[in-house]
Amino acid sequence: MNHTYEIITTVDITPTGIISAKYKNVQDYELKRNQQRNFDTIIQVLSLRTNVEEPRVDESIIYNQSWLFANGNLPDVFKIWTLTFSCDRDQVFGEDNETLYDDLHMIPIIPALTETVPAFPPYFLTHGNLKNVYIM
Repeated sequence: MNHTYEIITTVDITPTGIISAKYKNVQDYELKRNQQRNFDTIIQVLSLRTNVEEPRVDESIIYNQSWLFANGNLPDVFKIWTLTFSCDRDQVFGEDNETLYDDLHMIPIIPALTETVPAFPPYFLTHGNLKNVYIM
């Protein structure tokens, strides 16, 4: 039986498929490569504890949802990325996903891609006033 998880972040984790320099002729190569790097990073962290199955990223705009993140400096309208994936074990990240929060906290990212909320410092942050990751 598969178990589904969602990670919501204000960090651009768009999977672009641009995984090497052989794609340098692609328009916006640097942007797309860096988006893929952030996606790869989050998948690698997840893969420390489970096999990630069927990862999907959706980008959306949300309104007046600053309660989702601890950051009190969020604009009224901002972008989020939702990574949905499944794995074969329940509670692989512990009760209330506490080990995943700990695993992702302070993992470096490449900031200033297409985010509408600045990522400073440039890390996935799962705790504190600058939180930019929420797990469901």
